[in-house]
Order: sequence, then structure tokens, then C-alpha cells
Amino acid sequence: MTNNPGGISVGGNVGGDFNNVQGDNNLQGDNNQAALGDNNTVIQGESAASTEEQLTKEQVIELLAKLDKLVRGAELPEDTKEEATMYLGAAKKATEKEEPKKETALVNLKSVAETLETASKTLDAGKNIWENAKPIILKVAGWLGAAAGSYLLGL
Repeated sequence: MTNNPGGISVGGNVGGDFNNVQGDNNLQGDNNQAALGDNNTVIQGESAASTEEQLTKEQVIELLAKLDKLVRGAELPEDTKEEATMYLGAAKKATEKEEPKKETALVNLKSVAETLETASKTLDAGKNIWENAKPIILKVAGWLGAAAGSYLLGL
């Protein structure tokens, strides 16, 4: 609101029930809302609150190392392993910076995902690694940005 003398202005994301009541003789309870004054506009929407804890940079680095170990131990052609580990190394390096370069890490993680997904479509052994790598990639992608996981995997 630009002109809100003495009014209430609420913004942002709220998880759970939210009550905003001002004045006398108001009832409070689950899902009650109140707006006092002239020319009020109330817009209500829901957003999913994350039940998962936000990952730390260190946890993301550990996940990238786990993914690297998974790729190196997989029954994949050497050139596929080399390509995936090269991109993983670049993603890890970008993440390890004092101020992580999330865009750089995301580009490299996308390349890892594409490499492993392609291997899963052409090689029987690749299917197993993709099934194991996908959840790790999604977790890291979530740390890189809100829609990154969907973007990476075309979901």
C-alpha cells in the first residue's frame, strides 16, 4: 500500500493459519481474517511451506561428492564418466566459493543431469545410476534455486 495511514499492511509468505485482527469485540479462531477501514482489498492465497530443512553449503558440497563417487563407481563408458565428473567438479568448485556461484553450479549440474539421463536411455547400467543420481541432483538443485529442480529435469 502506498497510502496507509494507521492501517495494517501484511505481505510475504505465511505457513499455517494467520489471523490479523484489530479493534474491540473481534473473535479470533482458525482461519478468521479481518480488515478494518475504507477501501480495503483482501487477497488470499496459499503456498506450500517447505517441511524440509534448508541445506547448508557444506551439505550441498557433501551431496556433490556423493554424486561424484556414484558416477565414478558406475558401470558407464569412460568418456561418459569423464564428462559427468568434469561437470561435477566445476559445480563443486563454484559451490565451494566463499560466495557460492549458484548460476555456474546450476549450469554444470544441468550438464551432469543431461549426461546421466542420456546414458540412462542408451545403456542398461545408466538406468540404475540415473535412478540413484536424480534425488541427489534434485536436492542440490533446490538449494541452487526455487525452480531449479524442475528446470534441470524438465518436470
